[in-house]
Amino acid sequence: MRNITLKRSEKTILSRIRFTSIASYWAIGLALTSACTTANAAQPLCPIVGWAEGLHQYQNSGAQVPTQEPQTDCQFHQWSWEAFVWATAKVGDNLRFMTLPTLSDLLKPQGYTEGVRALVLGTRGVMAHGAGSKDEESAGAIVQADGNMLVAPNGYPVLASVHMNASYFKTAQRNLVWTKGYQTNPNRDDYFDTGAFVVKATWLRLAEGEMPPLGAYTTTAQVPILAIDKRGKNVSPVEGKFVSAKVALLGLHVVGTTVNHPEFLWATFEHKLNSPRFDDNTFDINKPPNPKNYTLYRAGTPMSATNIANNTAPPILRFNEQTQRFTPSTNAVLYNKTGGENHSPAGPSNIANLNESAQTFLSNSGFKDLASYDLIGTVWLKPNFYTGKNLSKFDQLQTRAVGSVNLANSTAETFQQAASNQKRTEWKNCFSCHNTTVYAPGKPPLNPRRVAISHVLEVGTPYAVMNSIPIHNSAAEDDTAPKQ
Repeated sequence: MRNITLKRSEKTILSRIRFTSIASYWAIGLALTSACTTANAAQPLCPIVGWAEGLHQYQNSGAQVPTQEPQTDCQFHQWSWEAFVWATAKVGDNLRFMTLPTLSDLLKPQGYTEGVRALVLGTRGVMAHGAGSKDEESAGAIVQADGNMLVAPNGYPVLASVHMNASYFKTAQRNLVWTKGYQTNPNRDDYFDTGAFVVKATWLRLAEGEMPPLGAYTTTAQVPILAIDKRGKNVSPVEGKFVSAKVALLGLHVVGTTVNHPEFLWATFEHKLNSPRFDDNTFDINKPPNPKNYTLYRAGTPMSATNIANNTAPPILRFNEQTQRFTPSTNAVLYNKTGGENHSPAGPSNIANLNESAQTFLSNSGFKDLASYDLIGTVWLKPNFYTGKNLSKFDQLQTRAVGSVNLANSTAETFQQAASNQKRTEWKNCFSCHNTTVYAPGKPPLNPRRVAISHVLEVGTPYAVMNSIPIHNSAAEDDTAPKQ
């Protein structure tokens, strides 16, 4: 347990409860919170003890995702950990979020079948019949939202999957762009209910015999077979063709609505060994190289050579169709290790304390493969701001962000991070892209709606990010391509 400096009032509290039974941890936490509140009534510091012991309730089979309204900085980040524990509760050999419906289910007229399902990491949704050409297949696991690809050191792309609970699914399916539900729904303010919840996971495909990152959760998934198009210019998944492979969980976005927060609380978690992390607002390309190897960073790589975009003209990626691998790989770093958390002076400490207490709980309760993930941060808006039909006030929504105002995940927003202490209008966070607008370059804009905050509405249409990446040429005869 981390050493912490206690004020005299806090030491008195601890001395009085030194011999209290284990069952009184909650009382300890309340006492510490009370002591801290005296010093800073607006933003008490998250205690290390007295909260995580209650996380077990979210692991129960009938548990619901938390929906209570957070009040303090600490409580917002507590929600994030509670939501993570709910999403990663074990259901047989899987995690709970892996049993939830996916984007491909949205395109099935009959909906989805509840229960355990295979993890399929091909596209975030199959192109719906008649929705467009195969070249416009929907946003996929092989590229990030900005169209770039995170290439692991083994040459495989980092893959993504999206999962949603029943409440989120029903609202999304009513408002899909491809069914014209978004365009024609007579209830223009049809929106997600409290308790709607969605998860985006990122996965590292492991080569045969390759060891996963230490402590990472692993499972078997169906991963896509990739192919070069007839013009030799782009690589995309081959529709309907997969191969079974072992994958390791690298990152997890957990996103849900709570009472008085219809904009969703947006939180992200990363495996401890993904990449180097920098104190908020301190990164620059002149920082010295990190001497350690990470899952997505090679020791000694100059910072000027990290997070380099690869959806470029001319293309820089090469692809070996036989080995299914790309070169060069990406060296990733996380610019802001708590997402620029500025809601409270104690914000970064709150996140650190919660990480320690939640990970200790998971380790002690037999979930060591989930205790290797850190909460990076949480971002939200003021209570009940994202309501009503006046959508004009939602322009530049990211500038209204609260909490981790420059939140990013090194495995999901690798190339779109805010690298320095920027002006308020230049903040980059989840609301930079998740807002009231459905629009794709070269496509006609659709009328803004609150429900457009969800990108799953674009599945199966040209409004989604194309599931392909440009390449320099085939690397079939390239000796630099990684070997099986």
